Amino acid sequence: MPYEIRPLTESDLRSYRALRLQALTECPSAFGATPSTEQALEDAQILHRFGGGPGQIMWGGFDEDDKLCATLGMYRDTGEKTAHKGHLFAMYVSLQARGQGLARRLLEVAIVHASALQLRQLMLGCNTTNHNALRLYEQAGFQTYGREPAALYVNGEFFDEVLMVRPLASI
Repeated sequence: MPYEIRPLTESDLRSYRALRLQALTECPSAFGATPSTEQALEDAQILHRFGGGPGQIMWGGFDEDDKLCATLGMYRDTGEKTAHKGHLFAMYVSLQARGQGLARRLLEVAIVHASALQLRQLMLGCNTTNHNALRLYEQAGFQTYGREPAALYVNGEFFDEVLMVRPLASI
C-alpha cells in the first residue's frame, strides 16, 4: 500500500490527537507522555509540535484513504552552542501500517530535512526493549552513545532508554 508522507498541519490536528492517544495507550513504555496528560493539552500546544519553532516539524504517513497512520517529529536545539543538533521524537506507526517500510521512509525524510538545515547530527532515545525500533535506527545509521537507566516508570516497572546519534554532513 502506498503511503504519502507530508508535514502535519492544523487540518490534521484531530486525526493526530486520535493517533497519538492510540500510541500512548498501545505502547505506554515507548513514550514519556500518558493518555491523560496528552488529552489535557490545548490545541495550540499540540500545533506547536507541528512547527512552532526553528527546525521543528511533525511528519505524518497517510494511507491511500488519507488516514493518518504514522508520525515522526523533529526539533532543532536553539542554543548558540547546540544549534547543530536535531532531535527526533514521537515515532509511531499504527498496527495496520507496520511492516511496510513506513517508519524507514519517515526516518529518510527526517534525515534529508535535517541535512538541508545543515545539522551536524540527529539524536533520539529508544526503549531498550523495543528491538524492532532499535534495529531500524541502527540500519538508518544511528549509533548508540549511551544508556539512561530507569528513564521511564510505567505500571510499576522501570525501563531503560538507549541514546542514539546519527552523524550528518559536517558544518
